[in-house]
Amino acid sequence: MPYAFTEHGVIMLASLLRSNIAIQTSIKITRAFVAMRNYIMSTTHLETELEKVKAKLHMLERNDEENLEAINDLSEDLRKEIDNIYLAIAALSAKPTEPHEPVRKIGFK
Repeated sequence: MPYAFTEHGVIMLASLLRSNIAIQTSIKITRAFVAMRNYIMSTTHLETELEKVKAKLHMLERNDEENLEAINDLSEDLRKEIDNIYLAIAALSAKPTEPHEPVRKIGFK
């Protein structure tokens, strides 16, 4: 079986052992535990932040799709309006085939 200590066990062991090598070793092990705890806490914090960023990105992508649909609807409406304008211009510029009133000639008879 491997020998394993918790951080508290290493600190308790350091209080019993009095040699310089034992004290230095327990300090290094305690620092390793502190470094591991800091690493775990920072990665947990980073994972939380990453999840928040992913959620915001997903929301922005969904909003982009909705915006594109709205723009397409607007452009389709705009195209219809422009077509109506062209039809109105064509109707105004077309020459009438029969005048509504007979045209009186101007001049000497």
